[in-house]
Amino acid sequence: MRVDLLLNRLCLFKTRSQAGKACDGGRVWINEEKAKSSRAVVAGDRIRYRDELSRYEEDVEVLEIPKGSVSKARAKEMYRVLDRREIERPWSASS
Repeated sequence: MRVDLLLNRLCLFKTRSQAGKACDGGRVWINEEKAKSSRAVVAGDRIRYRDELSRYEEDVEVLEIPKGSVSKARAKEMYRVLDRREIERPWSASS
């Protein structure tokens, strides 16, 4: 399955378009390699991505590839969060 479609189906991005923009903007990595939106993903792959506003970065392991649309509850069972970290924003630091 394409990574942009998977990110959307797993509810990690609201739309496939947002996931595609994240991929093409260099904010998605599969197994530590930058991923284009058309890159194939299989169970066992590790995906690291940054949210749209680059507030956080999350590493997930794909446990199962959905066969179609799935509920949010079911989607959460198809991946495991390995790490989540906030990204420092120098403009928010007090002087």
